[in-house]
Amino acid sequence: MRVLIAGAGEVGFRVARDLVYRGHEVTVVDSNSAAVQRAQTLDVQVFKGSAASAKLLFEEASIEEVDLFIGVTGNDIVNITGCSIAKKTGCKTIARINNPELTEMPEGHELQQLFGVDAYVSPDELAMHRIWQILSRPALTRLEHFSVGKLRILEVRLSDSSPSIGRPLGNINLPPHCRIVLIAREEGVIIPRDNDTLMPRDRILILLSEYSELDDLSDALGIPKEITDERNIKRIMIAGTSRIAIRLAEQVSKRYKDVDIYIAEPDKEMADLASAQLPEEVRVLVGSSTDRHFLREEGIRYEDLFVAATDREDLNVLSCLLAKKEGAKRTVALVYQTELEYVVQDTGIDTLINPKRVTVNAIVNRATSTDEIEGMEELEGGDASVREFLIKNKNGKTGKKLSSLNLPDDTLIAMINRDGEAIFPDAESVIKENDHVLVFTLKNKLPEVENFFH
Repeated sequence: MRVLIAGAGEVGFRVARDLVYRGHEVTVVDSNSAAVQRAQTLDVQVFKGSAASAKLLFEEASIEEVDLFIGVTGNDIVNITGCSIAKKTGCKTIARINNPELTEMPEGHELQQLFGVDAYVSPDELAMHRIWQILSRPALTRLEHFSVGKLRILEVRLSDSSPSIGRPLGNINLPPHCRIVLIAREEGVIIPRDNDTLMPRDRILILLSEYSELDDLSDALGIPKEITDERNIKRIMIAGTSRIAIRLAEQVSKRYKDVDIYIAEPDKEMADLASAQLPEEVRVLVGSSTDRHFLREEGIRYEDLFVAATDREDLNVLSCLLAKKEGAKRTVALVYQTELEYVVQDTGIDTLINPKRVTVNAIVNRATSTDEIEGMEELEGGDASVREFLIKNKNGKTGKKLSSLNLPDDTLIAMINRDGEAIFPDAESVIKENDHVLVFTLKNKLPEVENFFH
């Protein structure tokens, strides 16, 4: 597939890198000299100039030969303009659009019809959606892009006293409808096998279906039951008045009448603007989330959830660490650099959300979905992935037991969707035609895994 990417910033660079990694032919356009220079380190063709320039797109970037146009500059209008030009040549289009005013269509009209945008992604919306998931079940994440819609991921860190410590996975009596699919340690990420042994402080990801018995899972792994309980959030403090912070406060106040919501903003003018915009139920406090005395005065120890959603990731990380130390039960920080995720992921912050990374995941998901690859998500900052494949006769996999498939190393078939039923297979399970298999693997195995199921 030939892909033209408008924008070589953090999102565009990573989308280009991931598509090249999967064997696609990529061209990149950007007006920033530093971004162009960085993009030239990839195996891509790079042009300097505006992605809104029809002359550049036709005469230099050869847009008429492109199969997919992806607009991911920092300017929504440029992204939409590029998509409109690209659509005239008949290629598919994806745009990064963060301003909701640009995606609200008049009745009877669609983005594709008016602007030529086949699909769009919003970093703010993606980050908001992840925070919203935490509100409903603090430690659970839904897997949204897969054919069995009620699959969830539980992320927990094992304590030294967990009854599973020192035991091979094959000897741990997990309840039905669940599977440990990933182990993260200081030395790296592991796709587990039955003979792998759990260790103290392991961070594990557990795949769950809607039928999973969470109490039994808590007993087997020594997980505190409040982690797996349904929503237990009664108080939430949000640091900052960014668009994400404001929209989060609005939606929580609208949906959950029994949740006390506080916003902390050190700038009085910004706080007044937020207060005028938000419902009366949301209390806007003038104060800094990095001020220990302010947090104590406002009862941070009573907060069930603390969300740091300012536009400065350093403040988000610092305020979460401080809030956690002062007694907040769960903390969420927005960060914008993948490198920072690696640095702070084991410091005690419960959840890190990188809007840019989830945007890259969403775009690559839309760009590379095929008849065989039906859904995908990145895990652990991109070090691991989960893919859904449709099994067809041409795959040469039907009628075979999992034990005889000769899967690539560091690869796990964790679940089979057969006619809407979620099956958690063992080595003797047999693959059938039209099965949808959910596969967890490491990033460096992705091309091999995708070729295996092609």
